[in-house]
Amino acid sequence: MTQPEKSENKQELAKNQLGLLALVMLSWSGILVAGGPLGVGGPIAIAGPGAIWPGIIGFIFFLVVSLPILEYTKIVPFAGGYYGLAELGFGRAWGKFTALANYIYYIWWQAANAFYTTFIITDTIYYLYHYLLPFWAWALIALLTLIVTQGIVSLHVKWIANLLIWINIVAVTIELGMAFYVIAKTPFLHYALYYLNPANAYGGWSGIALAVVATGYWTYVGYGSLLFYSEEAKHGTRDVWRAIYISLGTASLVEALFTFSVLIAVPPSKLSAISSTWFANVPAWLPYFGVPALLTLNMSVAAITIISYTAGGGSQARLLWAMARDNFFRSNWLKKLSKRKSPINAIIVNFITSAVVTFAVAAGIIAFYGYSAPNMTMGFYAVSTAGSITWYFHHFIPEFGYYGYLRRHKVKVSKSKKLIVGLIVPIIAMIFFGYTFYQGIVSNLVEPYLALMIAGLVSVIGAGAYVAYKAKTNSLGESVVEYMVAELGKGKVTEEGKV
Repeated sequence: MTQPEKSENKQELAKNQLGLLALVMLSWSGILVAGGPLGVGGPIAIAGPGAIWPGIIGFIFFLVVSLPILEYTKIVPFAGGYYGLAELGFGRAWGKFTALANYIYYIWWQAANAFYTTFIITDTIYYLYHYLLPFWAWALIALLTLIVTQGIVSLHVKWIANLLIWINIVAVTIELGMAFYVIAKTPFLHYALYYLNPANAYGGWSGIALAVVATGYWTYVGYGSLLFYSEEAKHGTRDVWRAIYISLGTASLVEALFTFSVLIAVPPSKLSAISSTWFANVPAWLPYFGVPALLTLNMSVAAITIISYTAGGGSQARLLWAMARDNFFRSNWLKKLSKRKSPINAIIVNFITSAVVTFAVAAGIIAFYGYSAPNMTMGFYAVSTAGSITWYFHHFIPEFGYYGYLRRHKVKVSKSKKLIVGLIVPIIAMIFFGYTFYQGIVSNLVEPYLALMIAGLVSVIGAGAYVAYKAKTNSLGESVVEYMVAELGKGKVTEEGKV
């Protein structure tokens, strides 16, 4: 790795470090492309023979509903991510609420990451060897996940990018090689057209639609990790949106190929059997590779997944640092950057909060349900439920923020673009988000999901109350993103930070 360039201003992140390939790999890591073989069980369980289509349709729909966000990346590079667009569109109060909701989401999601890593390791061993790791091993894996993730985040962004480039390319190359091997060796290739026909899905198109809501769309939400690195890109307003298109498009193809290789490994009569585990690649590929190879694959994917968490971990650190830079949190300690230009103290805070939430949820699951492989897997879904709640809130506002930005800053664009991208697409997105919220969470409110949904809602309400208090006491801080836009000649800002 080459020595990263130095920045003279200690209060600025490293500049001009990330090219297009690095940005693509950061986005790949955010959506865990290298973990593709482990995510096919859900679509197969819901859509059956039509399981390749939820990811493809989810990708297309995701690009449509994310158009306002993609347009935002062309305006200004901002380390605070989504809340910059909310602030440009609706002002500091709505912007800071979005920021805080986004930050709370990351706390929940870092805990979900720790659960997911243990989920991969313990469930794979349990399925292959019928042995449940003791709880101390589970706790150690969870803790090491958080330590390794945040430790890598503390490196210079150029080193992080180089690491992610190599692990993603090597891992996906190996995984695609295994997928092609299965496709070449399977005795069931004559079922190819059957598996490629969406009409054969469980429930037909309604089954595919449900799978899109439950799994296909959510596969790609981590692309947003990329927004927070835009200030460190060589050409942020030019390359970030391109990297998102490239990463999501290639990810959808990789996922479709993984899914097809698992489907074609077995006859249709065996689909229900392989979808009984989230890691459907294990029972499907077992006759082709054997236990040692699949154990090695899943353990390797677990390690690669931990490294891939770096993308979101770095986003969370930059988000907290950006809020401190805005003086929303009046803390010079949080503004501090290390010699490697990483927000080191924000990383420390993130590690502590994520660890507390992880082990608090684990303790609750064990206290009420006991320690077992299914129960700890349930813990992953439960903590993800809390994270999903906050995800909706920090996406609703920015989706409409682009229209607000066009109006407040009197930006000249065509009426059709203003109407379609600024209003129609966000309205479609809000309807779809509401539907996914109902189907994915509200329609099945059993414990412990109900408790974690309430916890997620309480955290959002608390964020709103805190921002309202800050607004009432005139202590919302500044709006760095507004000044950035003004410097670029795309808006005018008064001394109070208002347009």
